[in-house]
Amino acid sequence: MIPTVNIGEYLRLGGVYRDVEGSTPLEIYSNLSAVLNLPPSVSPRQFYDALAARELVLSTAVGHGVAIPHSQKPLLKDFSEHRIFICYLSQSIDMKAMDNKKVHTMIIPLTSNTQSHLHVISQLARLLSQEDFHKGLELRYGFNELYPLLRSF
Repeated sequence: MIPTVNIGEYLRLGGVYRDVEGSTPLEIYSNLSAVLNLPPSVSPRQFYDALAARELVLSTAVGHGVAIPHSQKPLLKDFSEHRIFICYLSQSIDMKAMDNKKVHTMIIPLTSNTQSHLHVISQLARLLSQEDFHKGLELRYGFNELYPLLRSF
């Protein structure tokens, strides 16, 4: 059984990061691995390796300027460590999105099992279909502005 997914709480634990440097996904993942609020059970190298390996399989760009980089296998040991990072890039990059739009925002979930990972990805897809949330990403909202948009998820 999966505990209730609380996207807002996961974002509170992960955080919002602005002006992330890099001209390729791998450069961005390298830079992020050094600054993200990772749980103690995940090393920056594990984080980088997992995202890089997944990106080499297929682009994680989902369209409308957003990508959802994620690991193919859960990285966390415990449900209490789940988190989501929202990362605004300093410059948009081409990640070969289906709509041909460059990525300006990455939303990175970290989960502890496949079921919860799929549930979080599903919730993120629903959120991205909400105009208010999508507009907030375009305007580079911080946590305090995004959180009210997440409370219903």
